[in-house]
Amino acid sequence: MRTLRGCYQWFLLLALLASTALWAAEKVAPWPHSVTLSGTSMELHQPQLDSWQDNLLKGRMVVAVKTGTLTDAKGKKQDKISYGVAWFSARTSTDKEQRQVTLDNLKVEKVNFPTDSDNQQHYLDLLRQLPAKTLLVSLDQLESDLAIQDQAPQQGVKVNNAPPKILFAFQPAALVLLDGQPAWQASGQSGVERAINTRSLLLKKDGTLYIYFANQWYTAPGLGGPWAQKLTVPVELTQAMQAAVKSKLVTTGPQEKTSVTKPAEITVSTEPAELIQIDGDPQFMPIDGTQLSYVVNTPSDVFIDAQQNNSWYVLVSGRWFRADSTNGPWQYVAGSALPADFSNIPSDSPKSAVLASIPGTPEAREALIANSVPQTAKVSRSKAALQVRYDGGSAKFRSIDGTPLQYAWNTDVPVIKVDGKSFFAVKNGVWFVATAPQGPWVVATNVPAVIYTIPANSPLHYVTYVRVYGSTNEEVYVGYTPGYYGTVASNGVVVYGTGYPCNAWVGNVWYSCPATYGYGSSFAWDPAIGWSFGFISGWIWGSAWSQPWWGPWYGYYPPYHPGYWGGGVSVYNVYNHWGNTVAQGVRADWSNPWNGHYGSNVRGSFYNNATGGHGAGYAWRDTNGNNGITHGGAGGVRFNPQTGRAVAANGAGAYNPNTGNGIAGESATA
Repeated sequence: MRTLRGCYQWFLLLALLASTALWAAEKVAPWPHSVTLSGTSMELHQPQLDSWQDNLLKGRMVVAVKTGTLTDAKGKKQDKISYGVAWFSARTSTDKEQRQVTLDNLKVEKVNFPTDSDNQQHYLDLLRQLPAKTLLVSLDQLESDLAIQDQAPQQGVKVNNAPPKILFAFQPAALVLLDGQPAWQASGQSGVERAINTRSLLLKKDGTLYIYFANQWYTAPGLGGPWAQKLTVPVELTQAMQAAVKSKLVTTGPQEKTSVTKPAEITVSTEPAELIQIDGDPQFMPIDGTQLSYVVNTPSDVFIDAQQNNSWYVLVSGRWFRADSTNGPWQYVAGSALPADFSNIPSDSPKSAVLASIPGTPEAREALIANSVPQTAKVSRSKAALQVRYDGGSAKFRSIDGTPLQYAWNTDVPVIKVDGKSFFAVKNGVWFVATAPQGPWVVATNVPAVIYTIPANSPLHYVTYVRVYGSTNEEVYVGYTPGYYGTVASNGVVVYGTGYPCNAWVGNVWYSCPATYGYGSSFAWDPAIGWSFGFISGWIWGSAWSQPWWGPWYGYYPPYHPGYWGGGVSVYNVYNHWGNTVAQGVRADWSNPWNGHYGSNVRGSFYNNATGGHGAGYAWRDTNGNNGITHGGAGGVRFNPQTGRAVAANGAGAYNPNTGNGIAGESATA
């Protein structure tokens, strides 16, 4: 579901829901608005306009209800939130000469709380206590908002679900991602070249390749390996590494000491890939009431289905893939085509998180709602500034398929050419406009509806989740939904990334595209926290983009900083980039993993298979304090590392000594 962020006058209208008096324009705070009705705390989020027919305007808005509190692993109390949608209507009287519309008789007609349906009527009764007011709004703004809404996809985004290269590792391993074949450039050290199209440190000297990861050097004759640990290297390589790190051109993994003593198994991929890290041979645990079992000694979502000849299923970036063995080949499986047992996973199961990725479940419906909640702020028109640099000096434009638009290929700022004298750009969730690609750039007070037609196969699709709500002479009201970070609605669930490849710019510098795979992006849902997402699995390292467009803004070793953020709040709030003098009224806690600064009161948490750090945000995943893994009994399921197949031996199946439940299986050999 996509949220339409309405005009500033509509901003005033919904502000009335939280106040019995009409607020002056300069006093209206960004969304969400907080209200307390009969002792129940609610947050009302930016509304979406659905239709305007005859004299009836209809829309909807996300409502977050505080249902209680819980205590996290650190003993801090946090709110328990239930997310829902409220549909409303208002009668209109239009004065076309004055370009004004009178709105009155505002009514809340119905609500839907997917995971709290027992209380829906109560919440509806509370919302109907809100005062109904009359207000004049701009006809031009209403028409503009509805035009944008008409361009927005209503049934979800058409993403690419072609499977990535799925790699299983049963020992310490690192996945190094390159954006295509290496683009070598001089490093500044004699005889040493660096591949610029990766955030990993990949060097070449005298035809030999070198990687520096987690304080260790590795060397190989080619990208395909074999990679071997190297205790000493020529001084030129060390100097090239230090210069690249100092310039923030690369990420070299964690610098602190870890308990890992075995060298990492290095895999380099020039195509989309995902690493599934398993701590030794897979250990299987049955799921009550189903014929499914899951691998417990991995933070990834890995299942086998006894009813499907122990076929393997993995959940990657919100997408399901199936294979007969860990060796593949892997095929995409639509969530609606999964075996029925997946929908029968209990909500209190250690694997209940995956319910958010199964269409039709209450968890999936709440995830769709949470993914539409915008992050908002008001931005100073005089203080927010933008400068755009183009590799080579001048902008080079490429067409955006299916639109009359073009975008600048040779910059890390999304610059869109609407026509010869109209250019728009997004920086940190704020739209800017200029009459030339070089600027000068000023904060935009409106955005052409055609920009919101940019399709999912464009690397600039993510900008369609950034909106301008309205403005005064001093400020502009702006916002974005999690799609700005790559989480989009598709086929009834929320997925990460659009899955489309693109031809990145490689010149004097590298400007790549948002990537879908390679970072262990995963979703979570649990009864206390709600829906969230983060990046968790494997020793994933080496960004597929130069400066982050969206995604995890940190090194790609297993997250040693918070990964899950509750209730649809994005991983990071870009409006804090602007500082308090530029952006105010930011309504969410935040984190900036790029520079290591973190906010507080995180509702979700993270999983770290190096330190054992964990939290309830990942649907009660249990971990071991020594290695971050919960070890379950393998029972009668055997794994053959040569074939990658799992079989149930002697009809015993996997057995859970805590519940006595087992998975039936026939005698078989791997």
